[in-house]
Amino acid sequence: MDPFIARSVAEVAADTVSGAVEIAQKCAGILARAVRSRPMADHADVQREILTVGRALIRSHPTMAPLVNLVNGLLWRLEEATDSETALRFVDETTNDFRRRLHVHEAAIAETTLRLIGEEAVILTIGRSTTVRAALRHAQRAGRRPRVICTESRPIGEGRMLAGELAASGVHTTLITDASAATQVAQCHLVLVGADLIGSEGLINRVGTYPLALAAHAMNVPFYTLCSSEKLLPPGYRLPQQFPMVPHQVWSDVPPGITVHTAYADRTPLDLLTGIISERGISPPAGIEAWLAATHLHPLLQAELDE
Repeated sequence: MDPFIARSVAEVAADTVSGAVEIAQKCAGILARAVRSRPMADHADVQREILTVGRALIRSHPTMAPLVNLVNGLLWRLEEATDSETALRFVDETTNDFRRRLHVHEAAIAETTLRLIGEEAVILTIGRSTTVRAALRHAQRAGRRPRVICTESRPIGEGRMLAGELAASGVHTTLITDASAATQVAQCHLVLVGADLIGSEGLINRVGTYPLALAAHAMNVPFYTLCSSEKLLPPGYRLPQQFPMVPHQVWSDVPPGITVHTAYADRTPLDLLTGIISERGISPPAGIEAWLAATHLHPLLQAELDE
């Protein structure tokens, strides 16, 4: 792997603040640059570079489905190439189209979400989803004047970042501690969360999403995830047994004899969701299985990730 590309991959791996859409946009750029970082003898050479760099990017954020779908889409498109020049063109076209669709789908989701947001609705969110941020800003511009409650989202504190971004957009914003989030649900009209991915095993999102979903379900508060099709996990991709750990960010000088256990993400069963808001509209959780089955993991990517 080219040293510059390797540094770019390392920077993505170290990024614990950006949302799945932002990470995916960065990775699309890295893959497009990677295949032009050195001469490619033929289309198979381009394919191998996509596999090598793509695997590294996926493993840097193994719970973010857009990275899997990006690499998977590139490999299927490269099946149509017969020489390196065509393969390079396909990579450029596919990565550019992928980034464009991320923006278009985010706008479509914001428009659909607007239908759920009443005048001065109180909305609770967790983490820092750029898709949720776009929906709330859109509601503010449309005159709905939402009142948003953001959790801190420790240990990294992305919720503080989102609160600042929303406040700068004129959105009435309150920041709360993670521990008080469930008690705030009863005061809300709606809970909106982002998604790293949705698969048959559930919604993977910022840790703390699952207890919020439980609280919303118990209190009959609508709970929606904003999730474009890029975040639907192709069948066959195996999630890690444990999500990425961040013990040093919880307690940097932990005394001997104490094990710090925390993670970036958790899993929420789909039956706790009121609905899934995508570029296609609002879907019931039960209807997502057919959509998931429509995607197929490329055999080469499957073999790479199984190693």
